[in-house]
Amino acid sequence: MTGDIGLEPLHRHALIRTSSAEVLRDLASRKLGAERVDFRNAERFEAIVNLIELQTIGLAFGTTTCDMVSDHRTADFLRVQISLRGRAVSCARGEATDVNEHQFAVAPAGMPWQMACQGGHRRLTLRLDPQALRQRLTALVGVQPRTDYTIEAAIPAADPQARSLQRLLDFLITQLSEQDAVFPAAVYRELEDAVHVAFLCASRHRFRDALIDPSPMPDFGLVKRLEDYIEANWHEAITIERLADEAGVSARSIFRVFERVRGYSPMAFVKSVRLRRAHEMLRSGDPSVTVAVAAAACNFANAGHFARYYRATFGELPSATIARAERR
Repeated sequence: MTGDIGLEPLHRHALIRTSSAEVLRDLASRKLGAERVDFRNAERFEAIVNLIELQTIGLAFGTTTCDMVSDHRTADFLRVQISLRGRAVSCARGEATDVNEHQFAVAPAGMPWQMACQGGHRRLTLRLDPQALRQRLTALVGVQPRTDYTIEAAIPAADPQARSLQRLLDFLITQLSEQDAVFPAAVYRELEDAVHVAFLCASRHRFRDALIDPSPMPDFGLVKRLEDYIEANWHEAITIERLADEAGVSARSIFRVFERVRGYSPMAFVKSVRLRRAHEMLRSGDPSVTVAVAAAACNFANAGHFARYYRATFGELPSATIARAERR
């Protein structure tokens, strides 16, 4: 992904070209979520930012002639920084990650982020919707990951999956940069999906092996089967022994598999299903449904414990849910 001046990546989608540091500061605050932008050795200042946002991804190219440090507010998208020339450092979660020819950097959504770039550094930023990523990952592995599954901050650029991601981005950027290379919208949606899959294969997280290795992953299938069983029998007494009998494995194995795949215990999943069912009952507006009735129907023996679990999950007491349903 290289380019001459004036023909840099995404040049047809220019956001700004300026020789004023103040103009770039203003734009970075309004359009790029920056709280602070500082420059060093900015006597002969030049900056270029190109940006295009598709349905579930965004692509940006940026370069400045001087050193730059920027602090960014939390964003609802994940950032992948790829160096085209020079070096930068990405800082998030208290961790500094080099962005250079040897590795990409990943900054998570939902937390502040800092970027420090050397003068002359040319970088590509890939923005990804975390919800779209999670949906794609669920479809690929057959099990919904927990919301806070962690993606590591560094991706080795020499990894075959990382090279595949970069080649795919090269192709997409070429299409978006050429006047006579316009795809129908449906093709761009397919390319966005391909970028999601390529990123999931290139990045480091607990599900990567399941995506890279084509062999069956019995752990995922076992968890899905037990989750379906729990969903179908939530109103009955479900114990770990009953789940072990259903699965044909030991109780210890079930705990280990759930922890490895989901990050919590099978009984925590049972409780979450029952709380969801209780929530549906309390929102129904049925005058015969009281807090005690919902608790008993969903196998919560202690109404006080039920109310505490319910509030922790839904942010209000079950009595408040009933009152709101009555006002509708």
